[in-house]
Amino acid sequence: MVSLQIQMYQLSRLLHDYHRDLYSHFEEHEICPSLYAAPWFLTLFASQFPLGFVSRIFDFVFVQGTEVIFKVALCLLSSHEKEIIECDSFESIVDFLKTVLPTLTEAQMEQTITKVIEMDISKQLHAYEVEYHVLQDEMLDAGPLPDDSERLDKLEKTNTQLKKQNMDLLEKLQAARQKIQTLETSVESFLSRESKMKHMIRSLEQERAAHQRTIERMRSCLPPDALTDVEMTQIKTGPNGKAKTAAKKP
Repeated sequence: MVSLQIQMYQLSRLLHDYHRDLYSHFEEHEICPSLYAAPWFLTLFASQFPLGFVSRIFDFVFVQGTEVIFKVALCLLSSHEKEIIECDSFESIVDFLKTVLPTLTEAQMEQTITKVIEMDISKQLHAYEVEYHVLQDEMLDAGPLPDDSERLDKLEKTNTQLKKQNMDLLEKLQAARQKIQTLETSVESFLSRESKMKHMIRSLEQERAAHQRTIERMRSCLPPDALTDVEMTQIKTGPNGKAKTAAKKP
């Protein structure tokens, strides 16, 4: 949970520094990143977004690490900034982030991936992580203030909700992984059948070539007169093997 809290702080700082209007809108309606972005970070977007989009994110995570999750989150929020700011209540904003935003079109997916490739926020993320630890140390040294009791209760409730949400998301992630495994098994089955068909086609082609070579050898063993007689017989009998009859003149 500590790592998730750090990530939520880093995302909040990114919004503050790069998308101030969107950050202010979230602050005005008391929407913290953990309300909408925690599922993204815990499941690598698998809980809400299309499977094709998620698989591409997985590929980037394997290559670039968890920094990709911040890039994708920032790109998604910035590309929908106008629509989010038009939402004028806590409920409408959360509903948009959880239901409308994940329904990406193919063009939006490609645009997001392109922005992710071009973005570099590694230095900022490192600075925000150091900043988070410094703030935590200062809070521990200062100790809790009397006025902070209500805030602590609120944080504990939020923490409890996040734990429950985390369990739900883990179940969804497991279901998504099982679905991916099923699809991979189907693909392997199709590839195996395709390989068998190709092998069968090659065997038939080899058998056909062998028959043709046998016929050519047999033809080469026959004298030319015999071949001529055979061809004349085929002409007289026709393709159905029956003798042709000459047409009677009137």
